[in-house]
Amino acid sequence: MMHSLFDQTTIPLLEKVAQFGQRRHEVLAGNLANVDTPDYRPRDLPVDDFKQALQQAVTQRQLNETGGNSAADYYAIRTSPQTKFTEELFQAVEADPENVTFHDNNNRSVETEVAKMTKNMMMQNYAVQLMTAQFNLMQSVISGRA
Repeated sequence: MMHSLFDQTTIPLLEKVAQFGQRRHEVLAGNLANVDTPDYRPRDLPVDDFKQALQQAVTQRQLNETGGNSAADYYAIRTSPQTKFTEELFQAVEADPENVTFHDNNNRSVETEVAKMTKNMMMQNYAVQLMTAQFNLMQSVISGRA
């Protein structure tokens, strides 16, 4: 019962965003920790792939809620697989070099990594704030204060 209650909200998607943000923060922190390591290549999570999976999940959820307004929507609901946030989305890969490679064969940029971490932290905090608001709303409804 409780699981289906949460499925009616955006909480499951926000949870994935928060998890992705946490994992990405770990990877970006590793990049900063290795800023002086010779031959180290910065890593990152596949952000664009995660955004695409999230967009597919949102679209699928909207189609499921509305039931689809056209034959194409009906067909998409019945034939498209549920979006899965696969393990690959949470695995770090070598990031494309964004700056010059130094004499020690490291293409470090503290500024770039800190900027990525800041942006990632803001995204994760936003997801957590939205989840908190959802939980507060559910608590109000359950307690009869809404």
